[in-house]
Amino acid sequence: MGELFALCSAACYGMAGVTIARSRNQRRGDGGVFLSVLVTALLTGALWLLAGSAPVLPADGTHWRALGLFAVAGVCATVLGRLFMYRSTEILGPVGAAMLRRLIPLFAIPLAILLIGDWPGPAELVGGGLVVAGVFAFSGSAAPVGALAGVSLGLLSAASYALSYGLRKLGLMQLPDPLLATCAGASAGCLCYLGWAFLYGSSDSRLTRLHYLLVDRSAGFLGTALLLSAGQTLQLAALLHTSVTSVALIGALDVLFSALFATLLLRQRMQLTPRGLIAALLVGLGSALLLLN
Repeated sequence: MGELFALCSAACYGMAGVTIARSRNQRRGDGGVFLSVLVTALLTGALWLLAGSAPVLPADGTHWRALGLFAVAGVCATVLGRLFMYRSTEILGPVGAAMLRRLIPLFAIPLAILLIGDWPGPAELVGGGLVVAGVFAFSGSAAPVGALAGVSLGLLSAASYALSYGLRKLGLMQLPDPLLATCAGASAGCLCYLGWAFLYGSSDSRLTRLHYLLVDRSAGFLGTALLLSAGQTLQLAALLHTSVTSVALIGALDVLFSALFATLLLRQRMQLTPRGLIAALLVGLGSALLLLN
C-alpha cells in the first residue's frame, strides 16, 4: 500500500512539473508557490475535519511534539523545497528539474538513519544506486548549458525534501495521521510566507509582497496547487506505510511521468542520445527494483 501511494504521489509531482513549466510565461508574482501551500493547508484541513479524525488526538498532549515535527518538515518542504523546485523547473524545464530531484535519496537515506534508525535493505540500496547513477548520466549529457543556477536550486530542493521526509516519518511514528501532518506542515509554510510579507519593510513594501504572493491565481496555477497538494498528501500516506528510503526512491518515477506529460501536453520531442538512454534505463531498472521489493 505504501509503495502504491508513493507511485501516485510521483505521478502528481510529475504532472505538476509540467504545469509549472507551462505557466511560467504567465508569472507575475511568485508563480503560484504560496497559492499551492495555501491550497494544501485548506484542502487537507477540510478533509481532516470531514474524516472526523479529531477524537484520535491523544488526551495526554504527546501529540504536540509530533505536530512540531510536522510543522518543521512543512517549512522544509513547502517553503524551501517547493520554492527551489518551482525556480529550478522554470530554468531547467520539468524533466531536467525532475532528474535533479532524483538526488533526494542521496540525502534522505543518511538522514533517515540518523533521525529514526531506518536502515535501507539490499534491494533499496541497489535500486537507489541505479537511480543516482542515472541522474549523473543524465546530468552529464542533458543538463542545459549555463544553467548552474537551476542545478543549484534543484539540489537545494532535493536536500530540503529529504529532511522533510525524515522529520515527517518521525512525527508519523508518534501521531499516524497523514492528513493532519500535511495540514500542519502546510499551515506552518503559510505562516512563513505571510510573516515574510508583513514583518519586514515599510507598509508599502508589505502590500507589494502580499500582492506578489497572491497575484498568480489563474486556473493553471490553481491546477498546479491541487496537484502538489495531492502529491504531498499521498506522500505522507506512503510514509505511514513504508520506509523513508522506499518513498524517496520510488519518487524517482516522477521524472518518467514528467517526460510523458511533457510529450503529451507541451509537445516536447525527447532527443534520444546514448547517455540519455543509459540514464533512462538506470532510472527505470532502479525504480522497478524498488517497486518489486
